Amino acid sequence: MSEDELSGGLPRSVLIVTDQRYLQIAQSPEGVGLLDDPDALVIPYSGRAQVNEALVSAVRDRLRKAGQLVPGSLLIKNPYDAESFEFAENAIEAFASAKYNAMANVARLLGAKEVHFMEAKIETRSQEWQFGLKVRGKLAKGGGHASNEVKDQLKAQLTGQLFFPGSDPDIEEAVAYISRRNLTNDQQVKDLVELRSGSNRITRQLVKISGTRDSESNFRSAANLANAGPVKMLKAGTTFTKTASMIRNIEISTEIVF
Repeated sequence: MSEDELSGGLPRSVLIVTDQRYLQIAQSPEGVGLLDDPDALVIPYSGRAQVNEALVSAVRDRLRKAGQLVPGSLLIKNPYDAESFEFAENAIEAFASAKYNAMANVARLLGAKEVHFMEAKIETRSQEWQFGLKVRGKLAKGGGHASNEVKDQLKAQLTGQLFFPGSDPDIEEAVAYISRRNLTNDQQVKDLVELRSGSNRITRQLVKISGTRDSESNFRSAANLANAGPVKMLKAGTTFTKTASMIRNIEISTEIVF
């Protein structure tokens, strides 16, 4: 399977196991069905795969080149870059940050002069936590350690402002970028393009984006893979599965000035 054939067809989640563990899974009653799933892929570290051989080989080569071929690791496909993965323990905050940066780049292509991070709201099943320019930080109820780690990582990555010289909107390039980043179904992004098209263009806009919605199916795939019978004892992605079960949404508010 070539890189061109693989591009755009990466599995939603990947679990890397030792060669010995792979053989144990393959010999278990539940293993056949698990190994046969090309969208939640189990990869032996170096041995030959018993099913999905071409796909396993191609994905393994890609992970090796990226420095991500680590036994016992659970990886999740980046929803904004169909050719890359993120380690599960970093995925929630990494993808939320990637969404913010993608929105900022769309704004740049549409002629923005300034992009201001305003605030982020992390909604879990037991708490709501906010930080940013409008609020110093507040908790509605006590939260778990895992969600607090996501909060701290987001706070480190999202606080700040971006400044550009400004320009006329390049609608064609913005639309092309939106397509490359798999944001064509995001209504906020589409509305922003419309508001910067034609005459009487908008000059200031407050945008609220979800940092988790685009990742939900990939997160679900990873959680199911980590909790599958033959691999559950490995406790791969334990922190991720705990956090993913707690967090409902991450909402990021951004002010854009054109």
